[in-house]
Amino acid sequence: MPAKKEDTQKINTSSTANKPGGDTQQIKTSREKSLTVKKPKLWRVIVFGILSVIILAVIGGGLGYKRGINDRLNQQNEQMLGEAALQYQYGVQQLNNGNYDLARTHFEYVLKVYPDFPGLTEKYTETMVKIAQSNEPTATPAATATPDNRDVETLFAQASQEVQSQQWEAAVNTLEALRNADYSYRTIEVDGMYYVALRYRAVQMILNEGNLEEGLYYFSVLEKYAPLDKEAVNYSTVARLYLTGASYWDLDWQQVVNYFSQLVASMPSLYDGSMTASERYYYALIYYGDKLMDEHDACGAEDQYNLALAMTVTDDLQSKYNKAYGVCHPPTKTPTEEIVEDIPVEETIEPSEPEVVPTDIVSPEEPA
Repeated sequence: MPAKKEDTQKINTSSTANKPGGDTQQIKTSREKSLTVKKPKLWRVIVFGILSVIILAVIGGGLGYKRGINDRLNQQNEQMLGEAALQYQYGVQQLNNGNYDLARTHFEYVLKVYPDFPGLTEKYTETMVKIAQSNEPTATPAATATPDNRDVETLFAQASQEVQSQQWEAAVNTLEALRNADYSYRTIEVDGMYYVALRYRAVQMILNEGNLEEGLYYFSVLEKYAPLDKEAVNYSTVARLYLTGASYWDLDWQQVVNYFSQLVASMPSLYDGSMTASERYYYALIYYGDKLMDEHDACGAEDQYNLALAMTVTDDLQSKYNKAYGVCHPPTKTPTEEIVEDIPVEETIEPSEPEVVPTDIVSPEEPA
């Protein structure tokens, strides 16, 4: 069959491909096409690996740094939350007892320390509404037989008025008298007012009156009720720093300088009724310089006198500084002075004297 012969016809594609005079045409079939897969170069693999390691390290370091910051913020928030929770509980108790003004005082403290405290906004709003309603005229209930507590009731009303007007010393005295009269009378409200009055009275003693020791005592009493706020902690710290530095007075001037140098940078006007922190630092520098001069450390004394001169200049202090400076930096001989001293030694040499002797031997040649 002719069709079958055409199907079985062989096509030579390789034998005549290289022959220039060949009559047969070269046919390239799809079977001869080979797929080639390029292998990745080694340097690309290395670079890709290094970049991957660097990217992972940067991501890991960033996550670790962020985690550290978050842990620190969480710790601070926990401390603030603890302080706010206690004051919030006081406020809720006073609100439930109808003592709205004191409840507002505690809630406002929480607003200042931790404004996002859960439920604070609702309770504070409720307190303000109660205060507004209490100012409206209400019908007086019928009188009932009650125990005669006029003394403690009068003291309580007086203490409330003194706290609102910020008469801290009077409020502390009134509340202590109220406790002595009846310790069980409205305990929660009395404790709340006593905490507020005692806290501000302690600050008043430290900053305005120079009564550091009693102010610290008041702070120690406060810590029995609740942790101190940050401002109170700072005042307590500087008061202790002052008293510790003053305890070394006349005993160790180096320690005095060390403690009061810190106070001068933070609270130079703090005082204990006699001298401010700045004044104590100034005199401690001079006395410490005197001690160093006695120990033959003129350079150390110079440094102390120089610091004192930067605060206040006096003739006596300037004289002490000049003396210490002169000992620490003694004058040195200049080269011109040494040359002048050597000149007389060179002038003693007289080389012309041997020439005078031959001139005296002329007389024997004369006739006798």
